[in-house]
Amino acid sequence: MVGLALSLGGEIAFEAIRFVIMLLLLVLAVFVGGKIRKVLDARKASKLAVEESETDITE
Repeated sequence: MVGLALSLGGEIAFEAIRFVIMLLLLVLAVFVGGKIRKVLDARKASKLAVEESETDITE
């Protein structure tokens, strides 16, 4: 009976640790995705600005 209780406690601890790790990975993915999106948006905005300035010069 004691072995069963220790086994159950170990399983609960394992699942709790696994949950925390998965949660941290999710948060990390959100932050990395946000940073990538900012870089891509800035690159797109600068490209549009360059294209707009080129059309102003040629007109």
